[in-house]
Amino acid sequence: MTKFRFFALAVLLAATASGCGESRPANAAVAESIQSRVPSFETAAIRGERLIEPQAVARLYQARASKAVWTDAKDAEQIVGAIKGLEQDGLTPGDYHLSAIEALRREWEKARTADLEAELDILLSDAVAGMFDHLRYGRVRPSSLDSRWNVDPREGAPPLEEDVARVAAANSVTDAIESAKPNHFIYRGLVGALAKMREIDAKGGWPIVPSGKSILPGKSDPRIPAIRARLAVTGELSDRGESTTPVYDQELQRAVEKFQTTHRIDTNGVIDKSTIAAMNVSASDCVGQVRVNLERARWVLRGLQEDFVLVNLPAFKAYLIRGGKNIWEARTQIGEEATQTPTFRADMSTVVFNPDWTVPQSIIANEVVKGMQKNKNYLAEKDLVLLDKNDKEVDPRSIRWGSDTAENFPYTLRQPPGEGNALGRVKFLFPNKYSIYLHDTPSKQSFESDRRTFSHGCIRIENPLDLARVLLEGQDSWTADKIADVIRTGKMEYVALEHPIPVLIVYWTVSVGLTGDVRFMSDIYSLDPPVLAALDAPTRRP
Repeated sequence: MTKFRFFALAVLLAATASGCGESRPANAAVAESIQSRVPSFETAAIRGERLIEPQAVARLYQARASKAVWTDAKDAEQIVGAIKGLEQDGLTPGDYHLSAIEALRREWEKARTADLEAELDILLSDAVAGMFDHLRYGRVRPSSLDSRWNVDPREGAPPLEEDVARVAAANSVTDAIESAKPNHFIYRGLVGALAKMREIDAKGGWPIVPSGKSILPGKSDPRIPAIRARLAVTGELSDRGESTTPVYDQELQRAVEKFQTTHRIDTNGVIDKSTIAAMNVSASDCVGQVRVNLERARWVLRGLQEDFVLVNLPAFKAYLIRGGKNIWEARTQIGEEATQTPTFRADMSTVVFNPDWTVPQSIIANEVVKGMQKNKNYLAEKDLVLLDKNDKEVDPRSIRWGSDTAENFPYTLRQPPGEGNALGRVKFLFPNKYSIYLHDTPSKQSFESDRRTFSHGCIRIENPLDLARVLLEGQDSWTADKIADVIRTGKMEYVALEHPIPVLIVYWTVSVGLTGDVRFMSDIYSLDPPVLAALDAPTRRP
């Protein structure tokens, strides 16, 4: 910390200590007891509790000569209330010294010793530090689960001890801690969804729907009463679901279609295998799913500006947000299970019309070599050109296409621009170390599938020329007609964006729309369990 920051923090904390109203002067014995504990914050335990943010708490007390922070009688009460309130944000109150703090408060009421007050003050400070940091940025560090994650919301943030000092100096500790939460409709919507799911879970959840053949509208099936009861619990069906009729009537069909829309299942009204599977996800599991996505929201929401491109992988959707409003969206195709599209952030800088495609080494090794071994016309059929290191064309027949070729391939394979090009007519570049980008595709029919994991990692988007038009609007007379003229030439053209725009690729299996509607998605890459496990992992223990 710079000398200026340290001085500013000391001034702020001194003002907090001398304070106004009900604050009382710091007790020298309490300060001495705190001071004796500061050097061991990293390793020692206080009432069996390791500190969550030992370094920040140590700097906090060093800046204030070890004087107690929470000298107002209301402070501890408000901090305890904030800790208990963490449950609504999907966090666990017990992770923030709740039991130890409450036990110390009871003891302190009976015998107000300096050591008791010192221990209580330290745990209160650490609880505030932990709460403030976790509410603002997330309890779990995403890079600990995926090394490819490159969004660090803590980068450039003020030191955590300064945040704690501001909380202590605030008129309302409760409001100051509350301010750490993301003020975003997505976050508020997820908090509401969590409360609803917890209420349903506490009442026993919903009935299981037996598996079986698909049920078409108008048909009869003995499972219909169970389906009615299931949808009545979550509100898709307006009645109480008590009807015993086995007929799949129009009222139930509307409820099923609403459920399918909410869970991003093909909204056809057919009660098929995927619909029943979604209905049978337990309320308890839904609670965990929402908690996971509240955590993911904390990872990124604070860093979002008014303009950005958002790709939500499990939703198979891409969105362009301008001025905080959704002005374009499209379906996507993303990486297969073996070639998962990573989550990260980068800045889109270039639009490329009529792109060529350089085949990645992984595809050459896994597909092209095998294809040439089976069919000597494989490259010609795929419209691929073989080039040497000088970019000169090489006759594929002169190459011995064996396994050794795949391991050490000294050539470049390139597909020229055209209708059949793997990247289609346009691609959008946002430089990143994963070589991931958004692009058009000739595989238009694949957008009709519910689960669109077809690519080698890049993100195929529907109606990409519309995105190009919106991104280039107002720049050098780029209109839909001009874009069409460039496409017709068949020549590759790079267009630099005058205003690069952030691209955020996220993995949200529960999301909230601008209207507040909550959507649930399948965990296509099975990434929810590791986040939930990390979220529920115990805090530091001796």
